[in-house]
Amino acid sequence: MPRSGPEALVLGQGNPLRCFVWVAGLAGLLILDGEISGSLRNGPAGPVLLGLVDFVLLTFFFWWSIHFLLDGRESRTRVGPSAVTTALYWMGLGVLASFYLFSTLVSDSRSYGTIGVVFTLVTWFIAIGAVIALGAVGGVVWQRRKMRRARLST
Repeated sequence: MPRSGPEALVLGQGNPLRCFVWVAGLAGLLILDGEISGSLRNGPAGPVLLGLVDFVLLTFFFWWSIHFLLDGRESRTRVGPSAVTTALYWMGLGVLASFYLFSTLVSDSRSYGTIGVVFTLVTWFIAIGAVIALGAVGGVVWQRRKMRRARLST
């Protein structure tokens, strides 16, 4: 039976409020990362410390995102491995982007004009989607192997 009233604002499919809260969380992550990055980048441990802080922030963000967007249907402990693998893959994509994205944008802009830039950005958006999907799948595989090892050892 469809829900109505105040419950419909919190629960339900395609809930715009849930999407707005998630976007606000993403904006908060980006602002926090920008503030932290500015102060850590020029420090003595610079890139290493920044990478560790980014990994921790991304892990918590993906952990919260998966749990929140699934409306709490999966426990926080079950989504933990997916959050960790997604954060690792995201960091890998960030490293790849730092070496490759800017030069590809400039090259495609010179070679193909505006449409080249569009194609490059679409390619990176697809890569972002792949990172998120593979991170979730990688976490599930990690968790299943861990459970299988636990069963075999008993």
